[in-house]
Amino acid sequence: MSAPSQPADRTRNRPAVVSVYAAFAAVVYASGSVMGGWLTVAYSVPILGLLIVCALVAIVSGHLGRRRAKRRKLEGRWLSLAAIVVGWLCILYAVLVNLVVLGLIAGLAVLID
Repeated sequence: MSAPSQPADRTRNRPAVVSVYAAFAAVVYASGSVMGGWLTVAYSVPILGLLIVCALVAIVSGHLGRRRAKRRKLEGRWLSLAAIVVGWLCILYAVLVNLVVLGLIAGLAVLID
């Protein structure tokens, strides 16, 4: 039996890796490549919900990754910061898209009335 390698565990910063994957997933959902277009009315609420969930996971795990990198002298500190910034930008994008869609619906309601 071989003993587990401890240097590999000490250099691994899992929250930083999770934050990058979650930020990437949020960008994929924000780009609309999942549904083929960003303004698909029937699927806009679930896609924006997944976008916000992925962005929140990226932000929280990014903060955890930065803290772990600072305390334990691990790598991934700047990668976590990038994931935090991307997460906040994706949340801002989701809020703006919701405001645009609600504005369009309110404008159509005024025109029809």
